[in-house]
Amino acid sequence: MYLQLKKYHRLNEAFKDLRKSGYFARQNFQCCQSCAWAAIPEEKEEKVVFYHQQDAARKEDNEMYIGWSGNGKEICDIFAKHLIDTEWDGNENTRILIKDYKYSYGR
Repeated sequence: MYLQLKKYHRLNEAFKDLRKSGYFARQNFQCCQSCAWAAIPEEKEEKVVFYHQQDAARKEDNEMYIGWSGNGKEICDIFAKHLIDTEWDGNENTRILIKDYKYSYGR
């Protein structure tokens, strides 16, 4: 349980850093990707990072994808700073994968 909370803490801290870097960054945001993108304020659409409830519900797969816009390398670097592994192919149309996702997402 301690490791689960610690991982969750690292994810929270990464999202805080994303917000400090100007991203509209939300966790467990909306029910699905379509609703999440629709709920993002227009003036924030250029720099966004989120995962939605359906992403979080798949945590038993030990992986989670995030929706994003902005600088993919910067986003991955911020996660890496918090010891969160990511996988991304460099394509701006591809979601970033957060690996080793074994923790409670706050419920």
